[in-house]
Amino acid sequence: MSTWQIDLLEHLRARLPDAEVTAYGSAADPVLLDRWSDLDVTMSPDDSFELETLIDAPLWAFQESSEQATQIVRAVFSDGRRVDLTIRGASAILPRAPIDNAIRFDAALAAVRFGRGSDLIGLHLTLGILREALVQCMISADREHGRSHHRSATVFDHRAEEALALLTASSGPRTALSAYAVYAQWRQEIDPGYEPAPEGLEALIEAGEGRRLL
Repeated sequence: MSTWQIDLLEHLRARLPDAEVTAYGSAADPVLLDRWSDLDVTMSPDDSFELETLIDAPLWAFQESSEQATQIVRAVFSDGRRVDLTIRGASAILPRAPIDNAIRFDAALAAVRFGRGSDLIGLHLTLGILREALVQCMISADREHGRSHHRSATVFDHRAEEALALLTASSGPRTALSAYAVYAQWRQEIDPGYEPAPEGLEALIEAGEGRRLL
């Protein structure tokens, strides 16, 4: 049965015919693939390449690290596909990270964890997003009152209850989406130039829930 992971693996091999492109993890055993799986691959291209051009999709969020001649990129694309790349030799050229890149990436991981029933890790990641959302409210309170020390309640303290309310419903992938939406709303209040972009997370969740085919 064809899946987007196997299709993308073949796409990478066709685009990089001189590179050794090897799948590992669940993509190496299609029986283990499910709707929440990513594609894990190692590759050894001769020349550097733009990752978005190679995949034919915009990056939505990513993490990058390197060790000696190895580059590791964990990518979430705007269409919901997730790819973990281990690149040896040449390197992938990445766009400028979005301003909320870390929040997006954690939200994607949280959605996947919730989707697979790993609620402990999913909630841990979601709480990190809500913590950052509350930081936006603390900044708003400081600006409203012209100081950073508050001995009593401010007009923003009710936001704590709003954040807690997100956690009272049954947890699931959309818990991560709700947390991202709250973060985005409260950040826009202090940064009018900030533009939330939930589409990558929405696509990932819809695919994982079987509502959308990748």
